[in-house]
Amino acid sequence: MSLEIQGASDNQQKNIVAHLGSLPQAPAQVNRFIAKARERSIAAMIALGYNNAEITTKVDHEAQPIKLIVSVKPGPATHISQMDIQVTGDAVNDDSFQRFIASLQTHQGSILNHGEYESWKTELQNYARSNGYLAGTWLHHEILVDSARQQAEVHLGYDAGVRHKLGKITFQGSDVAPELLARLSPLSAGEHYQSSHLSNLESALRRSGYFADVLVTPDLNAIDEQQVPVTVNLRDAPTHSLKVGLGYVTDTGPRAQFNWRTPRVNRWGHSQETTLRYSTVNPYANFLYQIPGEDPLTQTYQLMLGLEQNDYGDISSTLRHAAVISQSTKHKWVWAAQTRWLEEKWSLDGLDFQAGYLLPGLTLSRTKRHGPIRDPEEGFMQTYQIEATDKALGSDGRLLRMTGFWKWLSRFGEHRFVIKGQAGINITGLDSVEDLAPSLRFFAGGDQSIRGFDYNSLGPTAEVQTSEGLQTKVVGGKMLAVGSVEYQYYLTPNWRMAIFTDAGNAFNRHYFKPVQSVGTGIHWLSPVGAVRFELAYGISEEDPPWRIHISMGAEL
Repeated sequence: MSLEIQGASDNQQKNIVAHLGSLPQAPAQVNRFIAKARERSIAAMIALGYNNAEITTKVDHEAQPIKLIVSVKPGPATHISQMDIQVTGDAVNDDSFQRFIASLQTHQGSILNHGEYESWKTELQNYARSNGYLAGTWLHHEILVDSARQQAEVHLGYDAGVRHKLGKITFQGSDVAPELLARLSPLSAGEHYQSSHLSNLESALRRSGYFADVLVTPDLNAIDEQQVPVTVNLRDAPTHSLKVGLGYVTDTGPRAQFNWRTPRVNRWGHSQETTLRYSTVNPYANFLYQIPGEDPLTQTYQLMLGLEQNDYGDISSTLRHAAVISQSTKHKWVWAAQTRWLEEKWSLDGLDFQAGYLLPGLTLSRTKRHGPIRDPEEGFMQTYQIEATDKALGSDGRLLRMTGFWKWLSRFGEHRFVIKGQAGINITGLDSVEDLAPSLRFFAGGDQSIRGFDYNSLGPTAEVQTSEGLQTKVVGGKMLAVGSVEYQYYLTPNWRMAIFTDAGNAFNRHYFKPVQSVGTGIHWLSPVGAVRFELAYGISEEDPPWRIHISMGAEL
């Protein structure tokens, strides 16, 4: 048989169909289904607040298969004239509970819906249990309907009882020091029991990186004096993780990288990460040792050691550095106070130089991102750093160094815009930067700077006497100003094209000669981030250079 419902809204039709159930498949079931159809349809309308609905049924025997026609005249809806919710016990003095009750009472005046009524009862009971009222019971719950006036009164009475508190928290399955576990836990015995707090504890333990699995369980069968004991079962993360990678970027060419990480060196939560990377332009080794702070999830103390080679303009440099860092996250900002020792050796056409610096400094950064990491739809990254030193600290010169970096992106349908900016200044008290270590000077050019120009190839120059005579060499500047504007269009969900212009330069005071490039490219959104193939052309030069840029990785 088939079914036709007339005169009802879509929501009413769905509820009638739900009450009628599946259409009969066997001939013997047809008559029983038809006999119950009116009664069940009336119940369906009452459930939606239409207590005076007129419903008739008839059967079209000439149709093939036969058709049951349900005609509905909904009539006026029944509205809730009174929403009476009474709660006793400790909840009377619980402001949060009272606000929850007030939110339920806002349904007064709405159309009576029996399904919603049942959900209000469930919400109230679940709220009570989730917030420590574990022994709550119903005093009464009822709906009084006045069909003649199309009005209904809802009466709910709930005895919340005594509010329970957290009892002893027991950690099992790990040898992490109890002091560290206590600092990781956002909970303490004696505070009011809330199931959401248990979820916060599980989340905090997982975010620490120390554990492969975390299970937080309240023992509701061992409640003593209204205190709920909690057991936390832990499984430690693997002792070591090793990663090997191969890659290519235009700036540094082919590269291979090895990463060794120990998420927990000892029971106090210390960790280490060692990174070795080889490329022809910028090989480096870096060791990072971290000690958790008072709040292990937002505060760390770090010891960093590094060895690096790099090319800056026409200068080849080798540097060693060590740093002691105190890092914390507050209000979504990352603060890092550090003191680093930098020792650098560099050469320029056979002439060797060396300098050392003790550099106290502060770094402040924040990243906001909406959308997937591989392809954010909105985002803004900002980083600021200031460092200063003096000969009185044992450094080979006086220096105040300030840098800033900004990146904003936004997507509108198939269109996406990316704007970047970078600025820096060195205050040394000297006009020349040639005695300053190259890694502290400013250079421009390359994949992440001004495309169309070689890596670190732009900046102030100096005349240098070489075996081939007097030559002009790029030696870097005391200041930096670089910007980029890029438009991207999505060809498919995983491919987009880009057009861009980059401009700026490194420079010294009173002499800023910006360069500019334009370019286009194609981006493939791989599982690990965008792989960018770009061609850029330096339009500001008399002999315009061009360059192919290949890079990959997350944007924010």
